[in-house]
Amino acid sequence: MEKRWKVIELLQTVSDFLKEKGIENPRLNAELLLGKVLGLDRVNLYLAFERPLSVAELNAYRELVRRRAKHEPLQYILEETEFMGLKFTVKPGVLIPRPETELLVEEVLKLKNKFASQPTIVDIGTGSGCIALSLAHYWQEARVFATDLSFEALEIFKINRELNQLNGRVTAVNHDLMDAWPEKIPAKFEILVSNPPYIRFEEIKTLPDEVQKYEPMLALTDRADGLSFYRRFFELIQKNIIHPAYMFLEMSGSQPEKIINLAEQAKIGAIEVIEDLNNIKRILKIRVEK
Repeated sequence: MEKRWKVIELLQTVSDFLKEKGIENPRLNAELLLGKVLGLDRVNLYLAFERPLSVAELNAYRELVRRRAKHEPLQYILEETEFMGLKFTVKPGVLIPRPETELLVEEVLKLKNKFASQPTIVDIGTGSGCIALSLAHYWQEARVFATDLSFEALEIFKINRELNQLNGRVTAVNHDLMDAWPEKIPAKFEILVSNPPYIRFEEIKTLPDEVQKYEPMLALTDRADGLSFYRRFFELIQKNIIHPAYMFLEMSGSQPEKIINLAEQAKIGAIEVIEDLNNIKRILKIRVEK
């Protein structure tokens, strides 16, 4: 007869196993995965320490632990994450939102008092929608457009738009930035924001397995020097194709100076660089004057 595992002993065993596999925060991972199987948050999981698992529950948990031990991201297994205090569905078709990207949203929100009327915000490469939807949530007067090349990403975006009750507030547009500017989006608007694919292609192989083996390559890299999207943003303004009043771009931690130099050479406006909590130049803010 197979052993009947209780929550408390199963958590300890799985924590030790995940630690051996090199998983950071193994106990937290063990708890969140078991919570998903049992439909319990961490508080109620602790209250159920003596609860035995059924065979079906144990088998389901084993499968999730197996996936995590292979370094599949926890967020993809749970199919959810939190960003700016909001819940988001995440699946392999979109990047997992990072804490440093919250800085990008926070910097945009600092402009709330600068616009008397309804501002238009355009988020390029929206992915899960974490940037666009967070801005719409915290800046209720804003009209927000969210673009992405990937139809799969836009489907996940739409799930998150409904999850955060923002239907009708944020417009999704399928668009490749390298193509002509979409007719659905005005050429003159207040704020352009983007966390573009900025990792150099040769840098991909140096990333942790959780990133390079699981997250979408389309959202990670331009398959070149990591600067293609920045060049395109500046080109669109230089050629008078688009006219944002402000531009906020997240930058690669490995080559921010190259991105800043491109912006300086473009001569499109006043540049400000914002560092993250690790003192890495992370956000490029441009007040467009061209």
